[in-house]
Amino acid sequence: MSILSKNKKFHLGHSINDYDVDWCDQCFREGRSHSKRRQKSVERLLTKNDIHDSDSMFLLPDSSSWMHLPEATLVWRHSKIVDLELNDGTILRGNLAGKLKGVKLVVGDRLRYESVPSVSINKGLPQTQVVAVMPRSTLLKRGGIDDREPWQLICANADELCVCVAMTNPSLRPGLIERAQALALSSRLNFRIIVTKCDQITLSRVLSELEPFFAQGLSIITTSSAEGYGLDTLRTTLCDHKSVLLGHSGVGKSSLVNALMPNLKQRTGEMSRYGTGRQTTTGARWFSCGNSGAIIDTPGVRNLSVRGLSRNILIQLFPENILKSQ
Repeated sequence: MSILSKNKKFHLGHSINDYDVDWCDQCFREGRSHSKRRQKSVERLLTKNDIHDSDSMFLLPDSSSWMHLPEATLVWRHSKIVDLELNDGTILRGNLAGKLKGVKLVVGDRLRYESVPSVSINKGLPQTQVVAVMPRSTLLKRGGIDDREPWQLICANADELCVCVAMTNPSLRPGLIERAQALALSSRLNFRIIVTKCDQITLSRVLSELEPFFAQGLSIITTSSAEGYGLDTLRTTLCDHKSVLLGHSGVGKSSLVNALMPNLKQRTGEMSRYGTGRQTTTGARWFSCGNSGAIIDTPGVRNLSVRGLSRNILIQLFPENILKSQ
């Protein structure tokens, strides 16, 4: 080692590529973000692990030690603050225990909680602390942006995915329906199509636009929140299911929820001057309805990624193309 490297002190933020720093270009000042990125790169080289473990974000800690505590459903989450719904419909606000740090909780999760002493009468403060997550029966997810976020979790313990589409304002995109159907198959959920704003179009146009999906025998319900058309049929259909509403911004998901459950008064918005919807729902919410049913309203999606799904799902979605290729 040279005399220069022995006498010179290096602080946080300096990069040393070698013990011998006789050359000035081997030691330079770098930002904290670059330093962390370089250190992570070195760790990957040392472990020879370049593949991101996407299944790790689905793992849940063992909940067997907390089975004696009461159970509730997560109906809304913002960071570490959650709203829990009891079986009798009571809503409790809580926070997450430190042992759940890093656990990906989503709306619909069944949680175990314990009460915490409150030093204030302010109802906005957490009244409970979530300490465990019960195993999930289903998990609806969509593909993420890249390997740093391989999946985006939408909802847990649902049994049906309803994609909401409109023929106009905004216009229909058949690709969204096909991608939503792929997500439903991947998550083992029933699939249904809900057509909104039917007061603005004719029934013949609905039949022509959705003819390929009618041919598959999919359940398609036509509705109009403004005129109340089809709401009774939809209410009867959804009351015994835990249904997730998914679709583009502006198709009328929140308006549909308000029409089905008038006491909620979900915030809605008009179309923009560019013909696109304004996103008014900022996070997924769980609304119980009927005896055992629930409606999960989700924020509008701009695109629906199926990145990471099994290719076997394509055989179920497009069997006619597989037969042609053979």
